[in-house]
Amino acid sequence: MTDYLAAAMAMLGPAQNRYADPAAWDRLHAELGIQLPSDYRVLVDAFAPIQINGHLYLSHPATERWNLGRGIRSQIKAWSEVPWDDLDLDADEDPACSSDSTS
Repeated sequence: MTDYLAAAMAMLGPAQNRYADPAAWDRLHAELGIQLPSDYRVLVDAFAPIQINGHLYLSHPATERWNLGRGIRSQIKAWSEVPWDDLDLDADEDPACSSDSTS
């Protein structure tokens, strides 16, 4: 079985552990009411804050800039403001592929 955490750590290089702070994780978990996966916390502690390959952002709960808790709260707020009842989520067709669209 592949150890994906070890593979990711090997790919990213030596861990920096600049912001490793168990108390920051405890506060975030208490606020969210859930525990984030331990392998995710290991990667974040080792390397965050970092942007990997222009696509993956790892934020940390102990940093002021690129703060993980603030990012999660922002996403929760954005998703909670979506008018879900007004959306036609049962549509059979992707509007971008509709025959009514122009090319």
